[in-house]
Amino acid sequence: MSNQTKDKILETATRLFYFQGFHGTGLNQIIKESGSPKGSLYHYFPEGKEQLAEEAIVLSKRRIGAVIQHYMNEFEDVGAALNAHILAMADLFDLDNGLEDSYTMMPFGLLAAESAFMNERLRKVCGDTYKYWESIYYTKLIANGFSDEAAVTLSKAVSAMIEGAVTLSLSQRSNESLLNISKVIPALLAQNK
Repeated sequence: MSNQTKDKILETATRLFYFQGFHGTGLNQIIKESGSPKGSLYHYFPEGKEQLAEEAIVLSKRRIGAVIQHYMNEFEDVGAALNAHILAMADLFDLDNGLEDSYTMMPFGLLAAESAFMNERLRKVCGDTYKYWESIYYTKLIANGFSDEAAVTLSKAVSAMIEGAVTLSLSQRSNESLLNISKVIPALLAQNK
């Protein structure tokens, strides 16, 4: 069995967890959609679905973190960097189809909300993931001259606003919420500078 098989299982599981949640996704569905034999799943993920979900969250942490970091590096000004990042996410919801192909850029609110009360292991991994993304915003805010206190508050607020706007965008099939926060963030930054 190759790492390609493991990657295919993990990719399939990640996509399904994003759109169906932990409880809405079954191992049989993951096996079927990945085209992998059942033995492969347990070979690479001996702890089963919980381990698979944990690895999916860690994969998302790295992927989305790289996207955030790309925008933070691309622009010197934190406001411009955040605006570009949010507008890129908004573009995903401007399409009538193909949204499921863009899941690698979106936060994973469904899985995080579901695990908060049901699974301590996954709750911790989700919490660590949000802290990691917040740290990228924090670092950029500090580099732009914000105080430590303001950078902590703003990094958490930006992360929460994006996560909430993505959830609304998914439920409304509209990018309006993301576009709205892109308009609010400059004032928020100006107030806390």
